[in-house]
Amino acid sequence: MNPLKWRLMVIAGVVCLFFTGCASGIQAAAQHPTPAVMVQAETTQTRLPTPTEVLTSTMVLPDPTLTLTPTPLPTGTPTAVSTSTPAWVYYPAGQLQVPILLYHRISEGEPENRYEVSVENFRLQMEYLSKNGFTTITPVQLSKVILKGGDLPLKPIIVTFDDGYRSVYEFAFPILQQYGLQGVVYVITGYVGAPTYMNADQLVELFANGWEIGSHTVSHEDLVKNPSHAYDQMVGSKLYLEKLLGTKELTIAYPYGKADENITRRAARYGYFAGMGLGVSNKHFIETLYFLSRQEIKSNCDLNCFENIVTGKKSEP
Repeated sequence: MNPLKWRLMVIAGVVCLFFTGCASGIQAAAQHPTPAVMVQAETTQTRLPTPTEVLTSTMVLPDPTLTLTPTPLPTGTPTAVSTSTPAWVYYPAGQLQVPILLYHRISEGEPENRYEVSVENFRLQMEYLSKNGFTTITPVQLSKVILKGGDLPLKPIIVTFDDGYRSVYEFAFPILQQYGLQGVVYVITGYVGAPTYMNADQLVELFANGWEIGSHTVSHEDLVKNPSHAYDQMVGSKLYLEKLLGTKELTIAYPYGKADENITRRAARYGYFAGMGLGVSNKHFIETLYFLSRQEIKSNCDLNCFENIVTGKKSEP
């Protein structure tokens, strides 16, 4: 055989064996991925925790009976961002200063007790908010920004009403609408539709107009005195509102503004985004998310008193 031809045949054979081996190796790799590939595949399928799991696994909940000394947090100084709504700015997670006001009934005539505010005074108070650049937000919005940061109005405020009285729908609702504001109603769900209380249709209408509807438990029991009733009271009202409104983003206002560590932990465990207590401060922290400070606007609070509360100059006497 010609030596040159013999050499070419040998080289061709070696090349053929090389490519056959490579093809086998590639096929084997495709059938048996390397550990790195397997880890990546598992990572993409890892289940992300729900908001409730994040809250219950990471929150350090307060005991409202103690004086809190929270770890220093960001001051919440807003940073301007370019959005379609220039009045909204970005706030970092942590400390926020937002007045949370508490009302009960709105009285058409002269108030009969501390829990009533006259229509005239309420209108003047809401006019003050509008003229001084305040924008209403909801407790759910506040809780999300405290936890993760986010956009809020430059001067946010929360206007809440406890119990679910019909006077809120009849008098407060149209006044707030007049000034482009929304409120929050904490409903005693067992009283919905009872005399002097709002019915389900009225609650749905408020919700459709940007209001937050939250829980004030089923029958307004003192949860601290009756902790064995906490599940029925807190979960029962939550399930009612979820079905009525079609949302799971709910907050709770504790009856009488009372909650101990057991009750605040339950509020988080049962899936509420935040809990409302009572206080004299407009500042809120991650540590106080389940006992947010609300200041009651009483019948004797004039416009000067109201201004001092919302600006943080002093609490109501």
